[in-house]
Amino acid sequence: GYDICMHAVISSTDVYLNCQHYWTADGGVEEYVFSGMTVKLGMLLDQTSPAISAYAGGFLASSQIALSIMNVAGYSNGLQFEIVYADTACDGATAAASAGTLAAAGVVGVVGAACSSASIAANAVLAPLGIPMISYASTSPALSDDVAYPNFFRVVPSDAQQGAAMSDVITAGSSVATIHMDDDYGSGLGNAFANEWADNGESMCQMISYSAASFDADAIAQQVMNNNCDAVVLVSYATDGEQLITSLGTAGYTGAIYGGDGVADSNFAGPEGMIATRPGANPNAGDVTPSERALAFAALCNANADCADGIYTGETFDAFIVLGYSVFAGAASPGVSLPTLISAVAQGFVGATGSITFMSNGDLMGGSGYCVGSFDASSEFTCTQHWSISDGLTDITTA
Repeated sequence: GYDICMHAVISSTDVYLNCQHYWTADGGVEEYVFSGMTVKLGMLLDQTSPAISAYAGGFLASSQIALSIMNVAGYSNGLQFEIVYADTACDGATAAASAGTLAAAGVVGVVGAACSSASIAANAVLAPLGIPMISYASTSPALSDDVAYPNFFRVVPSDAQQGAAMSDVITAGSSVATIHMDDDYGSGLGNAFANEWADNGESMCQMISYSAASFDADAIAQQVMNNNCDAVVLVSYATDGEQLITSLGTAGYTGAIYGGDGVADSNFAGPEGMIATRPGANPNAGDVTPSERALAFAALCNANADCADGIYTGETFDAFIVLGYSVFAGAASPGVSLPTLISAVAQGFVGATGSITFMSNGDLMGGSGYCVGSFDASSEFTCTQHWSISDGLTDITTA
């Protein structure tokens, strides 16, 4: 008979020949029964929280793209992957329970969570079991503490950087009201911005903390008006952010509005002129020409409506690919722990979002900086500037 094989070309360095079918004169074309090893990976999705459940479809679609590529790469090496999903509801207690479910299912590593509070709670369950996590969206500065949160990695920079970016974006001399959620993400970014703003010699109009699960948007807006604040920084997610913006408008607020990465997306109904920041490479920089792997992911993502319209989809893909390649590496290094392998693999790893290098505490080294964009009259979000530690704020030019 004959093997029937397929060349799978993801990039010039990701080329595989997989013989998944065979032909015989008696039976015709048949599929081989995979006889290798199937490894389970977990994913913590925030699917049911009002805060960010709208983005779960993009995370899910991106994970499936990563799964298909990893299984193409692994087939001829006798390795396939399966993803076990669990919801965190962007809540610590739910995340801890879901982490336990994933561990019981036999996952070797977990991608997620999105919300920082969910990642913190899940890590308390998974770390003692030796199960590493790679988050695609948790940015709280608290997670940089690898003593408190061991075996935790992330492919997004800490909000300590984003606080500096936001401080440079806001017009000097503004009387700023910072309105932030009281969870780990909101408090982390809100305080990071406030510290940078103070270091720049600026004064804060007021700091307002609220619970996304239960808050009075009208009362918060009235506080801003009563204190004559002329700029507002929102550290929120989509649903609560839109409520706050509506209440500010109803109260008669006409000042500037800024936001963090939780709202820096065209799916958010941002008012015309609102400025927001989110992680992203500078398209004008000479050293960020998209890699073939990045172009491959972009083509696959753009062909999927959920992925194309999502946020942190490239980061989700990268978290899975780093985890999957670390499992590959483990086959050649028996006895080496998966967290150790992740640290070794993610040293200049070429991902969809750029070069990925983990520092000793699991944080992303450097990062690619931040896109600084604004919303137009139809709430379309477009990046017009870029901020980085080395260059500060620069304009993005188009051909």
